[in-house]
Amino acid sequence: MKFEPYLGKQLTRAIKANTTRAERQVVSERHLISVHTLNTVISGERKITNFNEPALTEIIKLAIRNANYNGKTLADYYQQKEAAEATSLNNH
Repeated sequence: MKFEPYLGKQLTRAIKANTTRAERQVVSERHLISVHTLNTVISGERKITNFNEPALTEIIKLAIRNANYNGKTLADYYQQKEAAEATSLNNH
C-alpha cells in the first residue's frame, strides 16, 4: 500500500471502530513495534514510516475484515462521518 505521511481522520475512526485493543497489541508484537507506536500512527499523531507501515497495513486489512464480518464496509464509516458533519452544520 502507498500511504500519505499521516492517516486521515475517517480512516483513523474506521480502524478504531473495527479493531480491539487486543488485536492492535497482537499486530504490534508481530511487527516488533510498541502498541503505543501503532496507536499513535493510527490516531495521526505520528508519521507513517517504512518501519511501521507493515503493521499499519495489517491493522487496516484486519479492520476491513472485521467490518465486513459485521456487514459493513469502511466506506460506511466515511458516509456516517459525512452525514454527522452535515447534520452538525445544519444545526448551527
